[in-house]
Amino acid sequence: MIIPNILFFSKIIAATANCVNGECEFINSHHYKFAKTYCAQNLSFEEVKAELSYFTILKTGQKCEVFEITE
Repeated sequence: MIIPNILFFSKIIAATANCVNGECEFINSHHYKFAKTYCAQNLSFEEVKAELSYFTILKTGQKCEVFEITE
């Protein structure tokens, strides 16, 4: 009973990214709100898993290293 609730909760608070030319804004990320990355593709409300030094685009599995974090 607890496992489905955890899965549901984690889906609700998943981080999303909006990126243009390597400059990204994150929603619901615990690590950063704005960051610069070497990944140049444009993202629009794309679900990501944010880590301290990179984020992973869940749809493609691509890891994008973050080289600058801004607030």
